[in-house]
Amino acid sequence: MSGINLAYDNENNYDLNKYRNLSNDDAAAEIKTQEQIIIQQKKIERSNTLKIIVLAFAALALLFSVVYGKVQVSDIYTQINAKKTELSVAESENARLKAELESYTSLRNIEEYAEEIGLKKLDKAQIWYVDIQQDDVVKIPEKDDNFFVKVKKALVKFAYRFE
Repeated sequence: MSGINLAYDNENNYDLNKYRNLSNDDAAAEIKTQEQIIIQQKKIERSNTLKIIVLAFAALALLFSVVYGKVQVSDIYTQINAKKTELSVAESENARLKAELESYTSLRNIEEYAEEIGLKKLDKAQIWYVDIQQDDVVKIPEKDDNFFVKVKKALVKFAYRFE
């Protein structure tokens, strides 16, 4: 033997629990520890379940926002196409109205309308020439300088005084 008796503790007291597998207190502690582990596992499972639910709602919200954005883009494209159709109709109407205006303002239509209201073409006898005699001299009035040119000239004059 080695001289150390395992049945005794450090103060030379005899301890039978060292020969048993577990004492009653140790068994109760182990049961409590197992219950605590089970409770902790349930808490972890609940928190994991909550995380999964939150992530699922976030994914659904993201999916909804993407679909909603696509719907909005589709509506905008529909509106753009409607406006383009409206524009092409307006352009064709504009071209038709221009052609109609040109037909009303043709020289032949104007002459017909003038004859309807009693107007006649001028004869050479109806033309009068007026001869105005004036000197052959052209007078060009002096230009008035604008404000900035006047200020510049005044500053130049002022600067020459001190030279």
